[in-house]
Amino acid sequence: MANDCVQPVSFQLTSTAQVIVVVEDVNDNAPVFVSPTSVNIPEDTLLHSVIVLYYLNNTAGGMFSIDDRSGAIYLEEMLDREVVDMLTVTVIATDRGSPQMATTMNLTVHVEDANDHDPEFLQSNYSLTVREDIPRGTSLFQVQAYDQDTGPNGRVRYILTQTSPFVVDAVRGVVTVMDKLDREKDPNYSFIIAAVDQGNIPRSATAAVNVTVLDINDFAPQFSPETLIIHVKENEEDPFELIHQVQLDSGNYGTVQYNITEENTDNFFIIDLENGLLSTTGSLDREDIPEFNLTVEATEINNPLHKDKTTVIITVLDRNDNAPRFSQIFYTELPEDVPVGHSVIQVTSTDDDTDANAVINYFLADQSDDTLFNIDPTTGYITVEGRLDREQEQIFDITIKASNTGGHTLFSLAHIVIQISDVNEFTPKFRKKEFNFSVFKNVSIGTLIGKVTATDYDQGFEGQVFYLMFGQSKSMGFEIDTLSGEIFTTNSLRKQGNSHVALKVLAKNHGVITGMDVDETLVHVSVIDTNDPPVFTPTSYIANITEDSPAGTSVVTVSALDQDSILDWNRFFFSIENGNTNFSFAIDPSSGLISVNSPLDRELWPVYNLTVTATDNGSPPATGTTTVSVTIGDVNDNAPKLTATEVQVKENQPEGTIVTRLNASDSDLPPNQGPFTYLLLNRSTGFLLTPDGLLLTTQTIDREQTSAYQLVVVTGDAGMLKPMDFVFHRVMAAYHKGRSKAVITKFKFLFVCMGILVSIISLSLSLCLIRTLDVGNNNMTIGGLRTIDFILLHPTQIKSHDFVGCIRNIHINGILLRPSMALATYNIFDR
Repeated sequence: MANDCVQPVSFQLTSTAQVIVVVEDVNDNAPVFVSPTSVNIPEDTLLHSVIVLYYLNNTAGGMFSIDDRSGAIYLEEMLDREVVDMLTVTVIATDRGSPQMATTMNLTVHVEDANDHDPEFLQSNYSLTVREDIPRGTSLFQVQAYDQDTGPNGRVRYILTQTSPFVVDAVRGVVTVMDKLDREKDPNYSFIIAAVDQGNIPRSATAAVNVTVLDINDFAPQFSPETLIIHVKENEEDPFELIHQVQLDSGNYGTVQYNITEENTDNFFIIDLENGLLSTTGSLDREDIPEFNLTVEATEINNPLHKDKTTVIITVLDRNDNAPRFSQIFYTELPEDVPVGHSVIQVTSTDDDTDANAVINYFLADQSDDTLFNIDPTTGYITVEGRLDREQEQIFDITIKASNTGGHTLFSLAHIVIQISDVNEFTPKFRKKEFNFSVFKNVSIGTLIGKVTATDYDQGFEGQVFYLMFGQSKSMGFEIDTLSGEIFTTNSLRKQGNSHVALKVLAKNHGVITGMDVDETLVHVSVIDTNDPPVFTPTSYIANITEDSPAGTSVVTVSALDQDSILDWNRFFFSIENGNTNFSFAIDPSSGLISVNSPLDRELWPVYNLTVTATDNGSPPATGTTTVSVTIGDVNDNAPKLTATEVQVKENQPEGTIVTRLNASDSDLPPNQGPFTYLLLNRSTGFLLTPDGLLLTTQTIDREQTSAYQLVVVTGDAGMLKPMDFVFHRVMAAYHKGRSKAVITKFKFLFVCMGILVSIISLSLSLCLIRTLDVGNNNMTIGGLRTIDFILLHPTQIKSHDFVGCIRNIHINGILLRPSMALATYNIFDR
């Protein structure tokens, strides 16, 4: 409106005009969501379905996607409520102003359940056992099934799919017995239980149930029939089944034990305790026992009062199991001129079977067209069927076959020996009039030198030839075998070398010589000379000698004999061929005297097995051999040696503590070995040694005061000449609970006193022996310790010139004692 300025105001004029003002927008408001902040969708929604629509821009990813223009949200992955039942999606709406404005909203997606799962039983099979007397209405067990869905989809109900004595509670799944059970009718029940959910389209699962009905003991065993007859062939070894009792019960109640209670003669039968299988313990023999009557009892194991008996009659049927038996050996003699049809002998046999199995027929096993004998098949008589000629055949060995007629034919064979007797028609004849043999003179008595042969064409006894030597031939050192004609030596032929012997031999038949029934021959024997070796007498020698025997000591003398007739051949010489170790022995080649040749040592060579030969001067030379076994006797020439020279002892032990037991060894043999005796020289060291080697303490040992002790020990053996081993025994004391060592240091000089051999094996005195040795009043001491007189007991027998050895670091009267020098050198004399 516009006013002018005329006064008065009442005269002013006004004018109006319409002004349109256009207000231009600025982007000062963000987008506002008008869609809901949550949405429900089923879990089985199809992929790419629109779940909600927005009209603003937004971006989303993963399980969902959004159209940036339309705002439609799509499902990109399958949903599973049982995995995730709620999802949250952030949606951003952005305008296109300048500047741009945006709004964010969280969209909650609730996944609704779909009936996509079957119910699941905890186990697919249920097995249980119930007694057949279980009361009706008894609950047996409970089945359980689970469904992962929710609501009606996950609510499970149980159904039995078939009729049975059992029912199932639809809600709880409890299975209950509703009818009486009878194991004898139905020992097992199998049925299916179904679990069904309550969804619009129901889903289900099944489980199998197996119910085993247990028996109760309400029936006793019963045999049927009461008497059982069984026919068994003899020698039958297969078991046969006994008729079982009626078993109305089962399991332990229906388990019986079978026993044969009566008439089981000699335990021919056994019965299986569990299944009643009756068996023989061996082959039955009808010929021994034709029938058995057994009493078999079946006893219920759980109730011994429930039992039944039956009689089993076992008849043993005969089987053709026995061949005919011949009871004798058939032999007869028959003249060769008997007529055809002549009865020779009757063969007989028996058969232990019965009836048809015992009927016997006889046959010639080797019968042919030219057989000279025949046999009656029924009686067994053998007759002559042809002409006999002893010169063609003198013995007939006929095989007879005896067969029975059983279904399984058995037979036996027998040999009939028929000897054909002959007439003596011929005399013996030598094949030649003279025989020539040669033999060496050194053959042993009984050597075969040759054989003469004469022929007699008679057969058998009449044709047997006997050989004899006659005249002076019987005393020439030969003999002939009467039957074979072989000629042997009966004496030594050594004196008949290079000679000729003629023997007269006669061939005859048996009986007395009549003059025309004999033949003679001349046997020439050439005896050939040979060079025989010397023969030792005796064939072996045994000798014994001690190891201290000096060279030249005689051991044994061997001798031999050579019986050659040639004078030069029976001369021989002796030598040692083998076994002479270290050339310990020598032999006189003429006399055969074996003597000691070099020092002997039993510890090295206890036995010598010498091979001694005697060789003659023959051409070629012959050698005889003998064995000389020389056993070396032991002498007491080895001192005993301690097996251990160092021991330990704990400090602070009481007096009388055992430190060790000394042991020694000796290379000599008993009685030059143990028992060994032990002696301690320096007793004041705090130790005591018993004669049998037991070392003990005589005071408490303190290692801090003295850590080691040296003990001088003498060891003697049991020999007459006693080698003794002097040693220093070093005992080292240790801390409490520790051990001490004992080191034995040995001397090295040797002296003899009163027949006792004492060896002191190594002197090594590096400690506390650099002291004065005083000799006076027959008492010798080293460093103030009684030694030699204490050991040897007779100090007056010690001579000053005897005390010689490898000694060092010992001062006598202030003068150093040098090795290998007598005490007299230092003006030390006996007092």
